[in-house]
Amino acid sequence: MSIDNVFDNGKIAVAIRTARTAIGWSQQEFADKLGIAKSTVARIETMEMAARGDFVIRAIQLFRAAGVEVDLSDVRAIPVRITGPAIVAAVEALGDQSKRRSDRRLGIAGLLPDADL
Repeated sequence: MSIDNVFDNGKIAVAIRTARTAIGWSQQEFADKLGIAKSTVARIETMEMAARGDFVIRAIQLFRAAGVEVDLSDVRAIPVRITGPAIVAAVEALGDQSKRRSDRRLGIAGLLPDADL
């Protein structure tokens, strides 16, 4: 594999993980939305496998629908634009205590005005 391929695969892996976490989706939630296995998402994000073109296109469309725009056309960077609705959704996801390990239940939920503690 050439250095260019490694860079391109790395760029896609970073973009996918960044956009997914910006929205507040776990690997499982993201995989479910795409109709693929969680292990596929994990392997792409850790560069154990290269993302196929159809996966990248579907992921970018899904991110855009959720309010996160990812531009993979920039040669030297990955511009990611996170809109207000995506920020609100991410804050809500971060405040969902059912998604937290029992030893980390407070998190951002303790900062929210209507937190049920």
